[in-house]
Amino acid sequence: MDVPQIFQTIEQSGLSTWIRETDSLFGFYFILALHTVGLAMLVGANTFVDLRILGFGSAAMPLKPLKQYFSIMWWGFAINAVTGVFLLIAYPTKAFTNPMFYIKLACIAAAIVVMQKTKTRVFGDSNLSDKAMAARGTTLAVCSLALWVAALTTGRLLAYTYTYLFYGHLAPGG
Repeated sequence: MDVPQIFQTIEQSGLSTWIRETDSLFGFYFILALHTVGLAMLVGANTFVDLRILGFGSAAMPLKPLKQYFSIMWWGFAINAVTGVFLLIAYPTKAFTNPMFYIKLACIAAAIVVMQKTKTRVFGDSNLSDKAMAARGTTLAVCSLALWVAALTTGRLLAYTYTYLFYGHLAPGG
């Protein structure tokens, strides 16, 4: 497989090199930690809402107030989008040549669509009872949970399934 030279250009840019090699507190590991915070906000809040729609938790906890968690989810998504781009700039060849990266992005895109559909379909009509809200959201909640598990799993596998780490350099054993 020929690896496009644009990856080498990105890898040799000042920003890419700085992210990977700096001793600054704000380098790669800070970006990775911030990415994890974004994941906690996005996936954590989404999981909480999905599980409540599926009937987990106290029946005394109504669904309607959970609508406020969607703003937390969107903030988490924004943090992940920004930090994800920086992580991608640090290792473009590693990501763009790995099929897991594309599966991860597809799962995230689908999960975001499901998240927005959940907000609209389940929380969009304030006149619905909790039972009606749960009925409207059951399939969406199951899909959401499955998509987030797949996105997290493929994201984690990116660290182990790459063939190229840098342009022109096969991974050890690759």
